[in-house]
Amino acid sequence: MAAAYHRRMWQAENMMRWVPLTIPVSFAVVLLAAQGDSLPEGKGRDALQSVCTNCHGIDRVTSMRYSKSYWSDVVDDMVSRGATGSDEDLNAIVSYLARNFGKPVNVNTATQKELETGLSFTPAEAETVVKYRAGKGAFKSFEELQKVPGLNRDLLEEQKKNIVFEAAH
Repeated sequence: MAAAYHRRMWQAENMMRWVPLTIPVSFAVVLLAAQGDSLPEGKGRDALQSVCTNCHGIDRVTSMRYSKSYWSDVVDDMVSRGATGSDEDLNAIVSYLARNFGKPVNVNTATQKELETGLSFTPAEAETVVKYRAGKGAFKSFEELQKVPGLNRDLLEEQKKNIVFEAAH
């Protein structure tokens, strides 16, 4: 009987040691869920949360602004460090990051190379934009940019949040 009493007391004491940890762990779970809610909707969001939050918080990712090619390098680096996901998930993550956390590019002042690296345009697309802009003047809107022949419409949509239309000074 005394042994059963001491075992229950020991179990209660051990349980009390874990109580202080349950509050921060519970808070962390709630915080991660809240961070997920603050991410923009879109294809790749779930994959980002699933693959990237195993090692660091979303705030680390959302505070950065990079080109699509740079985001691709970042994801490749994370994979080399142990992040796992299907090729489809990793491609969706790169596109999601580029779309929502890309580096803004002013299409009215960007060089051909800046359009290529910043917006992932092909060399031909970037050259077309520069020539179109030189012949017709500065772009005033996204709709006007969409009228440029030969541009990848899906890529334009993906990069829409990263395209700026400030006039050249």
